[in-house]
Amino acid sequence: MPAPSSRAAARLITRGAGLSLLAAASVPAYLTIAPAWRPLAARLGCAALVAIGCLRARAWARDALGAAPAGGVDAPPAPEVALDARFLRLRGLGAADLARPADRPGPGRRGPSLDAIEAVIARIEERP
Repeated sequence: MPAPSSRAAARLITRGAGLSLLAAASVPAYLTIAPAWRPLAARLGCAALVAIGCLRARAWARDALGAAPAGGVDAPPAPEVALDARFLRLRGLGAADLARPADRPGPGRRGPSLDAIEAVIARIEERP
């Protein structure tokens, strides 16, 4: 079995020769196309090169990340998150007796307004 560097060199030479033959074959094919269709042919050729490059980059990224699970069902369960002691102390201040601020009206607006949040924070800060 050849060394990895010699296999990589042979692969590089083979790809270079293949690309040279492809380029040599594409010039006569380009010249036989009607002049009105040549820009479209050039764009399609470039789009094919970009698509192939994107697929290869995606494969390289997938290989670099390792064997990631194929979907959410196959994913391992999320690790247990340890809550910070400061958060636990704030949570234990009796948030059960604080009313949840009203959501803002209107489409696309989620959550309470800043004034409502400031009012809740002020009530929390007043506590001992």
